[in-house]
This record gives sequence, structure tokens and C-alpha cells, in this order.
Amino acid sequence: MKNKWTLWALAAVLAMGFAAAEKVHIMWSGAITGPTSDAGKYYAQGIEDYCNYINDTGYVAGVEFVCEVRDDQYNNANTLRNFEEAVDRGDPIFLGYSTGGTLQLKPLIQEVGLPFIPASYHIGNIDPPDNDYIFLPIPSYSEQVIAILEYIAKTTPGAKVAMVVHPSPFGRAPVEDAKKAAAELGITIVEVQEASKNLDNTATLKRFENKGVQYIVYQNVAGPVATMIKDAQRLGLNIKHAGAHYAGGPDLLRLAGPAAEGFLWVTSYYMPDEDNDGARFVKELGAKYGRPADTIESVHYPSGMLAAAIAIEAIKEAKDAGKKISPETVYEALLKMDWPNKLAVGPVTYSKDDHVGVDMLRVLEAKDGRFVPITEPFSSQLFRKVHYGK
Repeated sequence: MKNKWTLWALAAVLAMGFAAAEKVHIMWSGAITGPTSDAGKYYAQGIEDYCNYINDTGYVAGVEFVCEVRDDQYNNANTLRNFEEAVDRGDPIFLGYSTGGTLQLKPLIQEVGLPFIPASYHIGNIDPPDNDYIFLPIPSYSEQVIAILEYIAKTTPGAKVAMVVHPSPFGRAPVEDAKKAAAELGITIVEVQEASKNLDNTATLKRFENKGVQYIVYQNVAGPVATMIKDAQRLGLNIKHAGAHYAGGPDLLRLAGPAAEGFLWVTSYYMPDEDNDGARFVKELGAKYGRPADTIESVHYPSGMLAAAIAIEAIKEAKDAGKKISPETVYEALLKMDWPNKLAVGPVTYSKDDHVGVDMLRVLEAKDGRFVPITEPFSSQLFRKVHYGK
């Protein structure tokens, strides 16, 4: 009988231990279907797998993360409903996606004081007003495009450039800063074309050729970019191609094949074939959770991981400090974050006046079917000059 009571007592203690684990909800709202879902679906998988990894390893003692990915179909009304649900439930942080959805939510994010990490790197997300609670994981689209223009100006002084952008706030985000930077660099942006399903690439590309365009810089997702660069190859045009974070990467190589050779691309993330801890970690997680090669090789997979990781690190900081996990304590932790992550080319650091996490990026070039870094990690001082006047 004594042994039986001992076993019951032990079972009760274990049950209390399991019950004591605090469930912390983190919601992501983004495009798993619909426009830009070719990026969003991998981003969502990165969030799911990183959260599963954190739970499986018990990384945050006493906390079980419930990470929920919601398909908002790139629809701002759906994003709003998801955000309101997270607020009503008392979630300590929210992971967003689109530029339009984030810009629409800015006043509400400010009003309710819920920390927000978007997949959109629009500089307007963290510009005043209503910008206290939004944190970018990596440098903005503006800085990405200006970094490309700096490289173009260095290698081809006086170059003529066209921009082809997504027909949305996401696509238009870097245009004005790019024009200012071009003037500083002595290069010319001869035209900005908004891409659409009805765009005749042949006519557009021929027009660019007639205007003497030497480079096309893309602010779009990889699918439309792949179509245009394949059309340029078919037409035999001697125009080089370059793009910001969402325009390139292994996704572009898979979609465009040999036409992507020479494509210049800017991002803060490591490539899956690099020999470092970050690339190995991404591949190991993908294999652990049964992801196919196209997921593991997509730059959007570690992008989702980093967003989830930043949220979890802030929650861990609040928990380790003995504070109740809440939007307020997570926000305080974000403002003090200095985390040497291994997913990107620099540490994640935030402060009251700096809401960009990883401050550095690299220019890479497509060579023989993979993207190879052709610069060391850097920050664009020209971006700070043209955008902030510093």
C-alpha cells in the first residue's frame, strides 16, 4: 500500500509540473495562399518549425509556445481580424506579413501597445507616427535597394537603371529613397514600372533597351522577376538584373534557371550552401520536421525562423527576469535586445531609437546555380543620408 501511495504522489507531482507550464500564444497572419504566397508559405513553415524546435528542446523553462499561422490571403481585412483576435486573447507579441496590412494597423498597434514584427521591411513601418511597437528583423527595402544602387554605381559609373516593382505599397516602398540615392550616386533611374499580370514584358523590355537601360532593379517576389528575366534572355537583351530581398534567392534560381545567372541580390540571411552554423541549423531543422528541399533552400524559411526567434528571445528575457509575460514586458525586452543570432549576418539589436534588428546586409551574385556573396556585410550610410538626413 505504501508503494502505491508513493506512486500516486509522484504522479500527482509530475502532473502538477506539466500543468504548471505556461502556454504562450504567438500568432502570425500572412499569405499562405493568394498574392506573394510563394514567399509566405515558406515564411509560415519557418515560424512553425522554429516554435516546434523551441518546445522540443525546452529552451524557455516553464513555457509552452502555441504558434499559430493564419492564412490571411494578403487581405488587409483578414489581417485586421487576426490581429484583433490576438489582442483579445492577450498575446504578448504579434507576427505580421504584408506592407499594406502593417501600415493599415499602425495606429491600432500603437493604441493597444502590442509589439509587432512584420515580414514587410517597409521603412514606413518604423517611421513616425505610430511607430513605437513595430520592429523590423533586417534592414528596410529602401536600404536594400540603395545598397544595390551603390554597388551598381561603383561597378558601372553613370549607369542607367529601370525599376520594376510590385503594384502595391510593398513594391513602391523604396522608390522615392532610390531616386534620391541615384542622384547622389550619379546614376539615372530612367523609369519606374509597376508590374502586373497584364504587363507585356516584351514591350516593356524593348522600351528599356531603347532608353539605354543597363540594369533593372526589382522590388517584387521571385515569380514575376523570373518571368521577366527569362523574357529578357529570350530577347537577347544585354541588360543586367538586380533585386531586393524578396526578389531573389534560391527561389529565383529554381524558377528562372540559367536566366538568373549574374543576378545581383541583397539580403541579410545566410545561404543554405554556406559553411556556417546558421546554414547548418536551417538544414537540420528542415530535415527534422520533414520539409522538402524547396522549403529548406528558400530564403523565406529562415526569415520566418528569425521573426519567431526574435519574439521568443524577448519572451525568454521577460521570463528570466521574473516578470509576467505580457505585451509590456516583451516590449521592454525588445528595446534592450542584443542577441547574437546565427540566422543572419549580424546580431539582432534594438533600442528606443533603433527598430531595425540586424543592421547589416550583403550583395550576392548568382553564379553557376547558387548565390555567392560578393561583399562583406555592411550598412548603407547613403540610406541614412537620403532618408534621415544624417
